[in-house]
Amino acid sequence: MGPRPHRLLAPAAAAALAVAMACAACTTTAGNGRVAGLDAPAAKALLVPGETSEAQVRDALGQGSVIRFESGYETWHYYWREGLPKGWDDVPFIGLVTARSHHPTKELVILFDPAGVVRRWSLQAGGTATS
Repeated sequence: MGPRPHRLLAPAAAAALAVAMACAACTTTAGNGRVAGLDAPAAKALLVPGETSEAQVRDALGQGSVIRFESGYETWHYYWREGLPKGWDDVPFIGLVTARSHHPTKELVILFDPAGVVRRWSLQAGGTATS
């Protein structure tokens, strides 16, 4: 009679948990690091509606992920997250640990008009919005 399957799974689960805990302790970042240091006063100084151009934003923050609309307007999206990259939350066992740990995040969305000038923006940090 061979070993029972559940006895083989216990060491594998323990090893996966150990890896998950080790990875959860790592401090890495995902996304645009320039957004990490951006707070509301700095964003207000940089992103002046009716004045700031796409070129100025690109120089300060780099190129964001762009969504273009038929009207000529477009939005640029920037995202930053401390901790493991978001995909790790979906890995079995690792996700059990990472999903319960706090990961500071920031998301910046900028709306440009057809002339390439800032119209509005929104900065969210850990669930709070500023614009």
